[in-house]
Amino acid sequence: MLKNPYSRLATSEKERLLEELLPMVKHLAYKLMRGCEGSDLLEDLMQAGIVGLLEAIEKYDPGRGIRLNTYAYMRIKGAMIDEMRARDFFTRAQRSKNKRIEEAIRALSAKLGRHPEEEEVANFLGLTMEEYLEMLRQYRNLHVVSLEEVSELFDEDKEALLMYALEEKDIRDLAEMRDMERILGKEIERLPEKQRLVLTLYYYEDLNMKEIAKVLGISEARVSQLHAQAILNLRTVMEKHLGKA
Repeated sequence: MLKNPYSRLATSEKERLLEELLPMVKHLAYKLMRGCEGSDLLEDLMQAGIVGLLEAIEKYDPGRGIRLNTYAYMRIKGAMIDEMRARDFFTRAQRSKNKRIEEAIRALSAKLGRHPEEEEVANFLGLTMEEYLEMLRQYRNLHVVSLEEVSELFDEDKEALLMYALEEKDIRDLAEMRDMERILGKEIERLPEKQRLVLTLYYYEDLNMKEIAKVLGISEARVSQLHAQAILNLRTVMEKHLGKA
């Protein structure tokens, strides 16, 4: 395995990398702040992000086959989310709703032997489709940070971005990335057709949400909902593979 060349860099070179990648910290902090309250939150997120960036520069291993800016983004976002969780920022009601959805998907997947459709999840929860789709919208706001708006950072690393969209902490150091990518690829093939198509167009064909909506002849909001449902379905099965379910 290649050793990390960044760990041996002179202080001046590390400072150069820090300055070069610092805009990523600011960009992500503002995105995570969207819809949040707290005058000191931005400063705390920035500080957490800088710590994550410094750790990325120290721990980056080019032998993993992923670019430094991709790895840095993953570490920065992870540090910021940890900061928000430490503040108990997300309400119990939001967490409870998310847990209900994930438990429903887990139960349905075990019963059906496949990833469930949105209608099946809604019926299982005793919700109308309108109510369930609203829950999906809230889920996306809570867990997925405007992926299409930062996709320019990932021209060669769409798989890494998709893996991090699942927020799998156990693979944040990328030690299991390649094996997880193989499993993820198989599970994407098992998704309902529209969900699979949205992920394929977004992560592998490099289309943004607006472009996907045009291709599929549906609204951009609907694309977002399908994306959120696909991520939820994949999260449940990836947690199983990681021994977390």
